[in-house]
Amino acid sequence: MAATAIALTTAAATAAATATFAAQPATAASQAAAVCPTGYLCLQPSASSARVVLVKQGDSRSFPGGLQVGQVSNQTGVAYCVSSTPYGYTLGAKLTAARAHTVLSVKPAGVCAA
Repeated sequence: MAATAIALTTAAATAAATATFAAQPATAASQAAAVCPTGYLCLQPSASSARVVLVKQGDSRSFPGGLQVGQVSNQTGVAYCVSSTPYGYTLGAKLTAARAHTVLSVKPAGVCAA
């Protein structure tokens, strides 16, 4: 479990917070792949000292009050609906979204609310 708690460096956290929203293949986001084990959706909190939140493939998770993240990495074989502010989105399998936002919930994709 200690390996999953690797925090982003200050420079990487700053880059993630200022990056534009984009879904990138995990191979292009090697840091995300290194932090997020296969079979999990991983949410990297914005606070560099916070632990990565792991969601096992097929599971859903809610974050009452929201979880401020700098990166969400999907290392599962399914797409996930990410309900967040200021926007919601679908994150496909093996993709990473690097941008500061507040996640309210995640669930395996079926029909994602607009």
